[in-house]
Amino acid sequence: MSFNTLIPLIKKTGSKLSPIEFQHIVNVVFHDIEAQHYDAIHSEMWESLQEQFDLLANDVLASDKELPKNLRLLDIGSGTGLSTELLLNTKLGKNIDHVSLLDTSSKMLALAEKRIQNLNKEYTLYNSDVINIVDKFDVIIVCSVLHHIPDLPQFLQHINKIQNPGGILIHLQDPNGDFKDDAIFKSRVESYNNRVPKTAQNNTYKKLKNFVKSIIGGKKSYIDQVNDVLLEKNAISKRMTSEEIWSVTDIYVEDLPFSTGSGISLELLKGNLPDYTLLKARSYGFFGSLKSKLIAEFQTLEEKAILNGEINGRNIAGAWIKN
Repeated sequence: MSFNTLIPLIKKTGSKLSPIEFQHIVNVVFHDIEAQHYDAIHSEMWESLQEQFDLLANDVLASDKELPKNLRLLDIGSGTGLSTELLLNTKLGKNIDHVSLLDTSSKMLALAEKRIQNLNKEYTLYNSDVINIVDKFDVIIVCSVLHHIPDLPQFLQHINKIQNPGGILIHLQDPNGDFKDDAIFKSRVESYNNRVPKTAQNNTYKKLKNFVKSIIGGKKSYIDQVNDVLLEKNAISKRMTSEEIWSVTDIYVEDLPFSTGSGISLELLKGNLPDYTLLKARSYGFFGSLKSKLIAEFQTLEEKAILNGEINGRNIAGAWIKN
């Protein structure tokens, strides 16, 4: 469990909450406020991830598993509905009959509902933590979610409880804990950073801060707004920096002051999914960023690494089947 990394930050902010309470309220407030800007901030996900969904869906369809035509899908941490739409665009999407969207942020869920209404699928909304869900599902997707979850063993155990036998689990868009210190990966990132101007390099959170300032203009940044709400709710008594807030929301991401910095390990997933068989592990982000953010010559190299099935990129993905 990774809540312990937050204890120094809890003390620094003067919070009286437990680590579990602190992480929950910061995460929900942050995503409620980020919701209206989420798609613009993360436009590279829309531009790059369809390829990953297509590959993972093909991995599922290439298995010996014969899929029925009336599958029930659960999108955990649905955000604005990105992952549901991209999965429905794949060949596997034709087999999905009903969609359930789950998010702890009501603001995110409201935007996801607007999107799902245009996709011609029956749907259900859950403004909840997954631990409260008791319904059963055939396909579960977790896109850009695992690195937000402090208690991953509990989270994965509950996925097992709510997934039907023979069901499909797809995850992607999390930092690759097995290769974050890989020499080839580091060399690729260095080669990219040596090739492009510093202003175009892949400092994700610095870019995020600058981008948010530009879209909000003269108004308070969303980091300021998060602090305002947390102070109003007496969750903290001292304001947090953007990096401190991201340490709470992105608790497994590297280079943040109070995160674990460990990324998501395939071995961790295997150890906590004993009832599942891994169909295919994949990786991408071989130069530290999604393909759409790279200059043209590195996009070609990224594409080659993806098609070769290399596994030492920044991001980890996988498709699993429940036994």
